[in-house]
Amino acid sequence: MDAARGIRRLPGLGRTPRRIEPTRRPRIPTASAGGVRARTGGFGVAALGSVGSVRSVRRRMGARESSAMAPPKKVDGDILVKLGQQTLEAISRFTKSIPQQGVWKDVEPGQLAADFAKEPPVEPTEYGQILQKLETTIFPGALSWQHPKFMAYYPSSSSVPAILSETVIASIGSVGLQWKSNPIGTELEVVVMDWVAQFLGIGPAFHHTSGVGGGIIQNTAGEAMLNIMICARTRMHRRLQPDLSWEDAFHQDSSSFVVYISDQAHFSVEKACRLAGLRCRRVAARLEGNFSLQPSDVKEAMEKDRAAGLKPVALVLTYGSTNTSGTDDIAAFKDFAQEDDLWIHVDAAYAGAAWSLDEFKKDSQAVSEVVTSVNMNGSKWFLCGFDSAFLWVRDRQLLLDVFSASGVYMADAGELSIYNPEFKDWSVPLGRRFRALRIWMVFEYFGTSGIRSYIQQAIDQANWLRERIEEEPKGLFEQPVTTKFGLVCVRCPSDEATLGLASRLSELGYGIAPSKICDRDALRIALGSTATTQAHVEQLWKDMLAFVQ
Repeated sequence: MDAARGIRRLPGLGRTPRRIEPTRRPRIPTASAGGVRARTGGFGVAALGSVGSVRSVRRRMGARESSAMAPPKKVDGDILVKLGQQTLEAISRFTKSIPQQGVWKDVEPGQLAADFAKEPPVEPTEYGQILQKLETTIFPGALSWQHPKFMAYYPSSSSVPAILSETVIASIGSVGLQWKSNPIGTELEVVVMDWVAQFLGIGPAFHHTSGVGGGIIQNTAGEAMLNIMICARTRMHRRLQPDLSWEDAFHQDSSSFVVYISDQAHFSVEKACRLAGLRCRRVAARLEGNFSLQPSDVKEAMEKDRAAGLKPVALVLTYGSTNTSGTDDIAAFKDFAQEDDLWIHVDAAYAGAAWSLDEFKKDSQAVSEVVTSVNMNGSKWFLCGFDSAFLWVRDRQLLLDVFSASGVYMADAGELSIYNPEFKDWSVPLGRRFRALRIWMVFEYFGTSGIRSYIQQAIDQANWLRERIEEEPKGLFEQPVTTKFGLVCVRCPSDEATLGLASRLSELGYGIAPSKICDRDALRIALGSTATTQAHVEQLWKDMLAFVQ
């Protein structure tokens, strides 16, 4: 598999599947077992007595009257508290059981689905039974990215405030169509996007308070990338033909437009170019420590395309590539920013979080001076959980010119200001979840000092492991690239030994995925789980040594 395109099938997942055994836990009583009424607070059919008596009553009343016996449709505060407490207790048991389990689930497609009925339930299910199914079927089948030994892909760092905020968001139940539909949803998003931009140091030009730039929360980095590519395409048509209306600009032929990316960039960038109707030119990054684009190579590719009648439209730089966490030198592309027609975007989905540390401030300063737009994920290395992808633009009008749309059924927005930017006109979706609440709660709960210490901890753990590999006197391991964030890339002298090490670590419960670097097998050890301690990293090193010695 191409090194830049993902992670290979994990060792051990092709074996004969075994059934996942649930962690031992106190049995949750069902309606027929008695005692459920006290636990459910009178919720649903259990409040009427045994299941048999309820069924007999329903038979006598008929189907129409029976529907009135169903659980209440409205959100009842008392019921929510009682059932919520039971749910939190189940989550607590699951969370405590995670370290005792391995990361990977040894199952085949369809094996888990077989535990569910082919058709949806006709009658309401007592909540105790739902929780029982949750604990015996759902939790055992879920791969926990919060496991202390989860070191695959990149971390998906959730946290207590991120988890609890989802309950609050669901309880409010708003749909952020526009400012008037949930004023605090829009205004808090303005506030927290400026908080994050300030925290990362990417420059006041990207703040809402600049009155020109600003940020918006997206579902994923891929979605952010698609929005940017559509804007870059439309802007180019308008610049080439100023007399075009915006409507006509959308329908122009874009087959000659080219976007330049590193061959180490995530495949979602290429996908976004394709969906936006743009050509995507992958330029080979040079190893030289860790893969990075060279300005001279990009210029050469652009010159060849211009000679062939093609038009450079955008340049996407990567900060923290998926496979090796390599970075493009943003400051080195400052001259490219002088080309008015070229849109420069930085994909910092993972490593952008490091800009909050003094060690990487020079890179965030380069963002403030060079780029048109930038994205970073709050779900990877920022404690905000999935989904929370941040996107900033230097000029919000670039988004508004493409995505603005409305109808008579929408409330009159009135005069737009900093705090009612009408985010429906900034990207594809109309309705928006109240994700800003989660970001706000995380910042309030940890403070910037707590978030920084979490990011620094992953780097410290990775540095410790990198030093052990470098100092190992027998040359049992090597690092094919130089990394500087929370990712460590390592391999054994032979591919066979590397894959054997991957299998052994999987057997020991680690979630570490093999990949390819320079056409050779290697392991990506991505540190950053909130549960991973220095002791876990030291044990990992001992287990690695035990395999090769």
